[in-house]
Amino acid sequence: MDIRHAEQVVLSLLERNVVDRSLKPILYENNWAKYKHLFASDFSYDDFAALNRFFDSCVEISEAKRRMNEVFFAAVNAKAALLQERIRSIDELESPDGQEKRAKLIAKFNAETYAFDPIDPKNTVLQNLNLMGRPSNSMAFTKLKSAAGVGA
Repeated sequence: MDIRHAEQVVLSLLERNVVDRSLKPILYENNWAKYKHLFASDFSYDDFAALNRFFDSCVEISEAKRRMNEVFFAAVNAKAALLQERIRSIDELESPDGQEKRAKLIAKFNAETYAFDPIDPKNTVLQNLNLMGRPSNSMAFTKLKSAAGVGA
């Protein structure tokens, strides 16, 4: 199920052709890391390596998404701090003129929707999309389904 879910997220990402912080979680939990030892004797070295590569890529993509979110929220906080600083610098803030300047400043800041968008996490996602492969089309996936007692 983890493989199918991750592949669905990847396919959605490839269809949209957009890498951003709205990326759905690719793995909720890395069950492969916890349980792969149970399957060690069932797989060839190549099968095992392919599944490891897939799940390692999933983890890297998840980490890149976390970094994108961190940068986004840091940018939002920085913007809010700058706005507060600028508001505090308005002379006679409580006067009608000061309140008008405050409202204009807030409107100006709210109209600016750009937040710093780092390229490094996006590149990490794209690199891992190219490395991960599609295990559901592999013999290893068939062996996993068989071990789990799952049909199609």
